[in-house]
Amino acid sequence: TKQQMSNYIEKFANIKSKSKKKGENNDWTAKKYEETLKNYPNLQKMIEEPFLLQIILSVLPSLVEKYGVGNRISKAQVYEVFNDQLIDIHIENIITKLSELRMQMNSNKIKSILKQYCLDLGFDMFQQGSQIAIEPEFQYQNPEIENEHKDNIIEEKTETEIKKINTQDIWEKYFNGDSI
Repeated sequence: TKQQMSNYIEKFANIKSKSKKKGENNDWTAKKYEETLKNYPNLQKMIEEPFLLQIILSVLPSLVEKYGVGNRISKAQVYEVFNDQLIDIHIENIITKLSELRMQMNSNKIKSILKQYCLDLGFDMFQQGSQIAIEPEFQYQNPEIENEHKDNIIEEKTETEIKKINTQDIWEKYFNGDSI
């Protein structure tokens, strides 16, 4: 409901104002979040989903900065800015850890590598999302059609098994611990 969203925005703004870092200018109040959201009509449907509301609130200042007030913002743009923020946080952590080890690395290089990793992973996830085999929901009354269908099922099962093996290979390059 609208009241639940408003309450969530109020809590979000309070938490953000309490957790801001030194030197960080955070003048985003609950009222400012709500007024800014009204300037983006296409975000209204998205903020009805609690998960997207949280993401949108966390990136709203960056969205305004990047795209300006009132422009159409797609879900993909929201995810892109959110992903950029996550990458920046991780880069900051990596740089801190490396400095503790007295090592240096260019943050732009790390960002480039992490972005490419995310793009590759997202593309492979998209490719793997296609459905290969579909189980029949009915039985054929004509035996010839049923036999022909059984042959197709065997081919689909073989293709599915090959696809499983290939899929495992695809994910290994992302989740083997040293892929970046």
